[in-house]
Amino acid sequence: MAAGEIAAAVTGIRAALDITKAMVGLRDAEAFRAKSIELQAVVLDAFEKAIEARETYSTQADRIRALEAEVTDLKTWNAEKQRYELKTVGHGAVAYMLKPEARGTETPHWLCPNCFAKGQKAFFQPDGRKVGRDSIYLCAGCKSQMIVTYSAKWLDSE
Repeated sequence: MAAGEIAAAVTGIRAALDITKAMVGLRDAEAFRAKSIELQAVVLDAFEKAIEARETYSTQADRIRALEAEVTDLKTWNAEKQRYELKTVGHGAVAYMLKPEARGTETPHWLCPNCFAKGQKAFFQPDGRKVGRDSIYLCAGCKSQMIVTYSAKWLDSE
């Protein structure tokens, strides 16, 4: 955690200050050199701890931003999926369609239930093939198929 690394860096800086104070009182050149080397080691350790704290903070900040973006995406998807309901579209096939109160001026369309369950909005599109008088529709996302007699349209009975 960043607080632990920051505390370690502060402790190192305090130790450096204590050594510096001790150095002021030294008159012996050899003792001064020894304290100078000790001071350098403590300062280097304090810098390393400060760098570790900064890296930990940066990693945590990146993770927080990613989680915030994920929460926003989930809220957006939750609001979007509330606009749809699962409907039978023929031959046992089901797809999500806009609820009547959510349609507005949007073109009638079907969403794939497999993709919808994964939080994705993937449209069924006609692929041009026919089975008798029925059309085959293909999911743009997962490539699943369904066979229907008619194209997507808002039905009065919905």
